Amino acid sequence: MFDVLHQAFSVYEPLDIVLSAVDFVLVYLLIYQVLVLIRGTKAVGVLVGLLLLIVFFFVSKDEYLGLSTLHWLLDKFIGSFILVVVVLFQADIRRALATFARSSVFRTMTAQQGAQLVEELVRASTALSRARIGALIAIERDGDLAQYADEGVKLDAMVSNEALFAIFNPSNANPLHDGATIIRSGRVAAAGCFLPLTANPRVDKALGTRHRAAIGLTEDTDAAVLIVSEETGVISVALGGKLTRNLDANSLRQLLHALVGSAQAKPAPRVRPAAPAPEGS
Repeated sequence: MFDVLHQAFSVYEPLDIVLSAVDFVLVYLLIYQVLVLIRGTKAVGVLVGLLLLIVFFFVSKDEYLGLSTLHWLLDKFIGSFILVVVVLFQADIRRALATFARSSVFRTMTAQQGAQLVEELVRASTALSRARIGALIAIERDGDLAQYADEGVKLDAMVSNEALFAIFNPSNANPLHDGATIIRSGRVAAAGCFLPLTANPRVDKALGTRHRAAIGLTEDTDAAVLIVSEETGVISVALGGKLTRNLDANSLRQLLHALVGSAQAKPAPRVRPAAPAPEGS
């Protein structure tokens, strides 16, 4: 076996071997960075669909399944593959180019830091609920929220009950209280941010802009969004395009612990909400 390997490598010059290794590492890093950028976003599903189409393109050939019509259609589609990718992933490509030179923002939190973050979010949410002050807090998980944070007012502050209450308090013509606050890597990254509204026609018509923005963001990313209703003080959490409403302090704490309470995010558990109540924005 070693003789075979020696003969195989002896065909190439040392420089060729080094360049091949560098080429392999660069391609690996490029693919890895692309997967990191789209992780936790809806682009993952689109990418999987494109890969399946490529697989069907090869297996539909005459020497395999012999699906001539399907192969012809896929051949025309593959011919415009680059254009299709640019159109479908234009937002992700723009974000990748904007953040290419930046250092990684995915800093993991210790279990203690995650627990402290959860407690501050619970305290802030219950305080805002009692005061009937509306709030919209997006918590980054795997999907990158940099593009939304860049459009708001950058803060880079510690997450605390007092800071969040001050951000959403509408007194003294506070310009930040209407937008969303984004938490990245356990810190308040930005406030006054705009989130995409959901276009899902099945969303309850009684829900206001805050709830629709929360659902819209969680349809595009894997972020968790905490909402406090200004009209009723009801606390809700949006995740995966779904809304869990009427949470009290204990159920909110349980849900947030499953999402951000440890260094590794976990799937959200089923939380039994309180009795339903009419909801506004």
